[in-house]
Amino acid sequence: MKKSDIKNLSEKPTDDLLKILKSANNQNDLKSYISSNLDEELSLDEYLGNKLTEKGISKSQAIKNSNLDRTYGYEIFKGQKVIGREKLIALCIGIGLNLTETQRALTIGKQKILYAKDARDSIIIFSINNNYSIMETNELLFEENFEPIK
Repeated sequence: MKKSDIKNLSEKPTDDLLKILKSANNQNDLKSYISSNLDEELSLDEYLGNKLTEKGISKSQAIKNSNLDRTYGYEIFKGQKVIGREKLIALCIGIGLNLTETQRALTIGKQKILYAKDARDSIIIFSINNNYSIMETNELLFEENFEPIK
């Protein structure tokens, strides 16, 4: 197992992770794999903070883009509030996360991931894949007779 294989495990699809794991030849490779997979160790506020830095967006801009209450948004980034699925999806859209990053945030936040067989979720997936804002996403949901992201 090469070091490059274990870089950014958290962002890789499960199939890719299984390929890396299959290439593990000994316990040291296994330990490297486990220590590089931060799912259990990374908190939601840390993950979102990392994504803000990576995307070059401020907390205030992400909160504004998400249509979240300012105080509530900052409490989320400080790890002081537990965020529900709807607001987390809105925040992910506000930060500009792609689908893989959004699914990861939902997983870390212990929320149900977006499910392509669910009509409402499929609209949200489409919106994320096409870089729609929260307003554009909610307009599309409304046009298709679904509840907006609240």
